[in-house]
Formats: sequence, C-alpha cells, structure tokens
Amino acid sequence: MDSHKSYFRYIPVRQRDIQWGLYVTGVGCTKILPGAEYPPRTHPKPYDFTWQKGRTLPEYQVIYITAGEGVFESAPTGRKEIAAGDVILLFPDVWHRYHPAKQSGWDEWWVSFDGEYMDRLLERRFFSPEHAVLTTGLEETILRPFESLLQRVRSESTGFPHLISADTLEILGAVLALAQPESAQLVAQGPRDVVTVEDRMVAEAMHLIWGQSHEVMTVDDLARQLPVTRRSLERRFRKALGHTILEEITRCRTERATRLLAKTSLSIKEVASAAGFPNTDAMSRVFHRAKGMSPRAYRREHGKE
Repeated sequence: MDSHKSYFRYIPVRQRDIQWGLYVTGVGCTKILPGAEYPPRTHPKPYDFTWQKGRTLPEYQVIYITAGEGVFESAPTGRKEIAAGDVILLFPDVWHRYHPAKQSGWDEWWVSFDGEYMDRLLERRFFSPEHAVLTTGLEETILRPFESLLQRVRSESTGFPHLISADTLEILGAVLALAQPESAQLVAQGPRDVVTVEDRMVAEAMHLIWGQSHEVMTVDDLARQLPVTRRSLERRFRKALGHTILEEITRCRTERATRLLAKTSLSIKEVASAAGFPNTDAMSRVFHRAKGMSPRAYRREHGKE
C-alpha cells in the first residue's frame, strides 16, 4: 500500500464500454489510519455515505482488506466482523455499511463495476448478496490485478477500459477460487440456478457430476471417487437436496445435451457422447420424459439441424 499510497478515480463510461459486457466505473486504494474519519469526505454521490444512514449503490463493488479490521453490515448478511484477508462484495440496490475499527484502521483496495456479464454471474449465483463477505487470505493472485488496475488507470494506455475489465474478471475469479469454505458451498447445479450445500460430501459430489458432464457416470462411479458407500452418499444427497443422485446426473446430462443441440452442428450421436449418455437411445428416452420430444425435434425447434 505504501508504494501506491491513497488514490482513487471514477471513470467515465461510454456506450461502447457497456456493450463489452463488463465495465469499470471506479477504482482506488486507501490507507485508513487508526482513529481517522471514515469514509474520507472526498467521494462524490452516490459513493459517499455515513454509518448512520448506510447506502445503496447502482453497481457492483469488490473491496479487499489487506490490513486492519472492522465491521460490515448489509440487509442480507447482518453484522459481520472484517479482518485482513477478507473480501467485501457489494451488490446493486442492496443496502450496506462498513467501517474500520478505530484502534486499527485498515488498508482497502476497491473496484466498482457493472455490466451484463456480472448480472449473469449473479443470476447463476456464482456470487450472492447472502455471501457478501468472503475470506481469501492475503494473496498475490488478488493483489496483483488490483495493482494492474491502478497502473492502467493512471497511465490511461490505449484500450485501458477493456483491459481493466479483464483485471476485474481476474479479481473475481481469484476470489471465487480462494474463498473457502464459502465459495465451495455455492455449487453449480446447472445453467440457471445454484444451491447452497452445507454437507461438504454432497457439495463435492455435485462438483464431480457437473464437472464431468461429458463422461458416462453411474452412482457407483461417483461413490468410488469420493470415496463413500453408495448407500451413505444417496442418503446424504437426498437429505441435502431433496432428490436422488441419479436424478441430478440425468438433469446435468440433459442440460448439456440441450445446449449442444441448440448451439452446435454436432450429430445426434456426437451430442449423446459429449453429454455423457451411453448411447442415443438413452438420450432419446430422457429427452422424451424431460422435453416431451426427441432430441432431433428439439434441434429443429431451437437450434441447428
């Protein structure tokens, strides 16, 4: 932080930047000394706020605390203690407030951004307002893209709006990878929804099912990989999610086949293989139950023939 000192800048956004899908609206780093006023009275509306009133933002923000401690509060999370190595995520139209402890102050790195790409990540619950505080530890994989952001904004090199959006994506990816166990419990359950799974064994099973969606998989195969008995895994899976492992495997394969039929020119046989079905007949039976039509009919209506 000493090499960068305190710095921030709000960035004008062009229509072309919005069309990129993710655009940065502000970036900064601030060293808050013990006992100092917070936030510093240098930020414009709607970024300035008081602890008494809190605030809502029209966009997203990532705040990385690298020294000190404090507190964060939002409507979905309630009050949370903050320490060095924590990441605070702010979401559009979600009330929040935060401040460093008077005895410690803190060092913060932040980036504000918006765009359709982040909206999709939120819709699919890679991130959520209920998990607004994530613990990553002090990691160069997060700090490095923050430093790159600041350097690019200061230099205003050609094309920097697109480059800083890439830096922001790198920050988001690093946070998601490093925030354990919180992010591990945000388990992909398909293209439209994600569930929070408290049972780590079930969470790992879900990762395997969706991470190996191109391979033929049985319940016994899954149990061997964990490893756990099939009976125990099935009992825990149903308790956590309310349906069977086989139903989850089938749903995963069906979703993958649906996307391949709609978006590629692969043959029906190739789609079945790429989606983890043992053969085209098995895929056809599942499609008739799930979609009320054959894979070929689905492609005629929704994709490429």
